[in-house]
Amino acid sequence: MDPATIAAGAAALLAPYLKKAGEDFIGEAGKYAQEKARGLWQKIRAKLDGDAPAKDVLDRFEKDPDAHGPAFQAKVEETLAADPPLARAVSAAVADVKRNAPSIRVVQNITDAEEAIALRANRMTAGTADVTVTAARVKKSIAVDIGEIG
Repeated sequence: MDPATIAAGAAALLAPYLKKAGEDFIGEAGKYAQEKARGLWQKIRAKLDGDAPAKDVLDRFEKDPDAHGPAFQAKVEETLAADPPLARAVSAAVADVKRNAPSIRVVQNITDAEEAIALRANRMTAGTADVTVTAARVKKSIAVDIGEIG
């Protein structure tokens, strides 16, 4: 896998972890993802903490992952391109979390309804949702309604 893709995966995994620093993720899958994210963050920190400009990027990303995600991704991509063993380790960590994260699959075939909702959730902090809706003569159809993601 190329460094840009690995860096994007690392940023996607770490952003929710850093936003919830001091709070617990929900459920066993959340605990698993939190532990993996913590280990990945420590590994990246250990690699880049000695480089003052890189440390500044990490510090800013840690404080506000949404605002500083692109700079973090660029720095991690550059680092992974120069360090193939680290790239393999980060790739494996991200793949492991994706493989073990919750997965929801909804297939809805509906005819003649006032309203159809395939997936409604208050919050989704990890995992994937795959929704397929086939509807005929449905007045109001909502495939996915998630209040908060991340």
